[in-house]
Order: sequence, then structure tokens, then C-alpha cells
Amino acid sequence: MKRDALKALTNAHAWVGLIISTILFIIFFAGSLSLFRDDIIAWERSPHFSVTSDIEQFSLDNIVAKVVKKYDVDMEGGLKVIFPSVKEPIINLYFEQKIAADQHLDQHLLVSADGKIIGDGDSFEWANFLYRLHYNLHIPEVGLYFVGIVTLFFFVALISGVVIHWRKIISKFFQYRKDGKKDKWLDAHNLIGVMGLPFHIMYAFSGLVFNLLIVYQISYAVALYGGDQGKLLKAAGVVDIHLEETNIAVPMQGLDRLLLTAKRSLGEVDITRMTIDHFGDESASVTFSGFDNSQFSTNKEVTYHIASGRELYLTKNNNDNNLRGGLTVIANLHFGNFAGYSLRILFFILGIGTCYIILTGNLMWLQKKANLRSEKQNEFGLQLVKAMTTGGFIGTVFATAVGFICARVLPTDLLDRSDVIGQIFFACLGASLLVSLAIKAQQQFSAIFLKITALALIMIPILDWLMMSSGIIAMLKAGYFDVIIIEVILLSLALCCWLISSKLLVPTEATVEDDKPSNPLDMAAQSIGRSRVSN
Repeated sequence: MKRDALKALTNAHAWVGLIISTILFIIFFAGSLSLFRDDIIAWERSPHFSVTSDIEQFSLDNIVAKVVKKYDVDMEGGLKVIFPSVKEPIINLYFEQKIAADQHLDQHLLVSADGKIIGDGDSFEWANFLYRLHYNLHIPEVGLYFVGIVTLFFFVALISGVVIHWRKIISKFFQYRKDGKKDKWLDAHNLIGVMGLPFHIMYAFSGLVFNLLIVYQISYAVALYGGDQGKLLKAAGVVDIHLEETNIAVPMQGLDRLLLTAKRSLGEVDITRMTIDHFGDESASVTFSGFDNSQFSTNKEVTYHIASGRELYLTKNNNDNNLRGGLTVIANLHFGNFAGYSLRILFFILGIGTCYIILTGNLMWLQKKANLRSEKQNEFGLQLVKAMTTGGFIGTVFATAVGFICARVLPTDLLDRSDVIGQIFFACLGASLLVSLAIKAQQQFSAIFLKITALALIMIPILDWLMMSSGIIAMLKAGYFDVIIIEVILLSLALCCWLISSKLLVPTEATVEDDKPSNPLDMAAQSIGRSRVSN
């Protein structure tokens, strides 16, 4: 019974991993790059504008006055200002512009420290495109929940993998057999999986919280509060500071004075944003929020009535609620933004390592099917899995490289620039899958495709310095190294692609022994394993 149960669990683990493999690879690859989202944002747009190391000298009153002079800000939409920081020297301004009685237009402006509007933020959305790809695959409405379901299956695969490997988790921890292809993949799969288990569990759990939170919320509202979601939000510590609109227009001034008051009230808090509700109305209120540098992952905020300066709300300990504070902790763990670049680099390595786990899982399944030559195989099914593995995995990296190139070369004033880049990304990924499905000579295709991907990645730093050298130098002089950080990451990925491609072109013993040509990804994993052992 134990043997049958273990066999059934192993089959379930394999099939669950195979079904979600390509989507999960996209999620983790995009998520690994999104750890450096702020750097990618600065890489894309900061070289186009003059940057300064002095990020403290800006006036909220001046900025708001210039916006009001040029735009009709919708009162119901409010206004949000993201302050400049050591990572991002440009101010981000969000609001809704009223264009008719019942119509508005979302605006995202880039503002310099002196209050000058220098650009349209929506033209530089490549980093946010990758981030949204990570959490909803750019599928409208249902994408968030679809990724949540994939994350749930990933969590199931983690738990089943631990159960399968539990008896040998200590004795076979450092085992790495180099003779058999499947043994190498299995040992690498287990070793990286066990070493990164805390990371994987944290990401699976936090991903479930973020992507399926609405499901929990509805369930709790129905089960515990009789369908009254207002009571649920109140119990969860969600503070609704609502003042009735008076429809009496007043100028939005005195914000600089209130910012100084907020700094005194919040103490050691790095204020990062300001939000104004009921903009332009006598009932307007302003909220200042940021992270407490003296505590771990603690967010605090204070709200004032703008007209009178009266304090309406002040947090004293991480949003004054265990649930809100807990969600803040989970969010900071998920994004790795509480310990600087060292932690994000570690998370990036673990994220790419997870992509390798997904790859080895697919390779073992394909090898198992290849060994069952006595059984009748579904050739189209096998080719589809190979295409999803080869075209999906390599295609994701290639489409990302093309996206970076487009983000650098497309004119900043191009209409719907960010949407065009996103469409090019999906076109490249779709074409990769179709070509991989049609081509039988997978080894040659993968080798050429990997080299093309490596060259595309190498082109990005070259284009940076050919097109934006003066802007990049200005950033470096001001102390911003975002471009260099992104270039190092992309060149590292290019090196990996090139080395794997070179290994694919080297004849191996498996090529001679097998009656059929080896799958290119099989050979890639084998060559990686050989290099690891030799090191």
C-alpha cells in the first residue's frame, strides 16, 4: 500500500508539474526580473531626462499648482504623488483628468524636483509590463485568479515533492550522479528544490494570499459577517476616513506645511507618497505614508483635513492592526525590498534556480516517455510538450530580450508605446511556440535559438551606450547605477544562453548510443550537470 501510494503521489507530482510548467516558468522568470522593477524603470526612462542627486528639494504646493493650471483634476479620482527616492529621482504624479461631465482620462506624469512636467509616465511601462506578466499574465479580469490557481498547484507540487523525497532528504542531500541523464536531472531537481524550499514555500504562500485574497474575503464575509463586507473590512482594520463632499471649491495649498507636520508625527518614517481625496473640494484630505526605518517592514500613515490642518487619522504600529501589518510583512517578503540589493540578488538566483527545477521536471518526464518505446506513444502530445518546454522556456527569454530592445529604441513620443512593446513581446513568444511545434530538428533549432537570444541580450547594453551614453553618464555622476545593474543581469543571462547553446553543438555519448537524436534540452541539462561536477 505504501509503495502504491508513493507511486501514485509521484505520478501526481509529475503531471501537476508538467501541466503548469510553462506558465509557472513565465511567472518565475518575470517575477525574478521584477525584483529589480525600480531599476528597470530607471533604466528605461532616466537616461532621457536630467537627473539630480538632490531629491529633497521639491515643493508639493508648487507641483500641485502647476498641475491645476494645466489640467482639470477630477475631484472623485483624487491625486497621488510618489516622492523621489535614492532609487528613483523623478516624481511620479497620478490623477484623473476630467474631460467631460461623466468622462475622465487617467494621467501619469513625470515631474522634476522643481515642479516641471518632463514626460508621460505611461510611455515607460516595460518594468510594470513584466510585473503584471508575473501576477496576472496580462489576462483581463481572470488572470489574477488564474495565476493564483497555478500557484496553488505549485504549492501542491512542493508538498508532494517533499513527501516523495522525505526518506532520503538527509542521506541523499549531496548526491549528484553524473552517469545517467535522468539521475543527473533528478539529483539536481531534488537538491535545488530542497535548498530553496523555504523560498518556494514563502512565494507559494504569499502568491496565494495576493492572488486569491478576494476569494478568502468573500468567504469570510459570507460565513462570519452574514455577507456584510463593510463589517469584514472594519474588523480587518481598513480605515475609511470619509468626509462628505461640500461642492465648495478651495485651493489645494498648505501641503508643504502638512508634510513637515507629518514628519514630526510619524517619527523615523521615510515618507514615500502623498494621496489627496476629494481633490479641490472643501472636504479634501491628504494622507502621507511610508516605512518606519526603526522597525522591520512597518508601514505608517497620517491623514489631515487640508483646509483646517486637523489630524484625522494616525497609525501608531503598522496600520494599527495585526492583519494589515501581517499583509505588509508578507508583501515585503514577497518583493524582497527590506534588505537592499544583497537579498534581491539572492532571491533572483533562487528564482532562476526555480526555473531550472521546472526545466528538469519536464526533461525527466520526456526521458521517461522516450524510454517506454515498447508502448504506443502519442507523437503529437510528445511534440507539444517539447514545444512548450523548448519554445516556451527559450521563447520567454527571447521575447523579454526583444522587449528590452524595443523599450530602448522606440521613440518616447510613439502613440501607445507601452502597448506596442507588449504586443511585440507576445508576438515573439507565440511565434517561438509555433516554430518549435513545427520543427522536428529540435537540437539544431534550440542551439540557434539560444544563440539568437544571447545576441539579443548582448545588443541591449550596446544600444544603451550608443543611444544614451550622455544620459547614462549623467546618472552615474549623480550616483544612480540602475543601468549598470540591469546590464549586468542581462549579460549574465546572455552568457548562460551562449554556453548552453555551445554545449548543444558538441556531440555527446548519448547522441551516439540513442537510436533517435537527443532532445536538445536533454543535452543542455546533461552538459550543465557535467560542468557542475567538474567544477
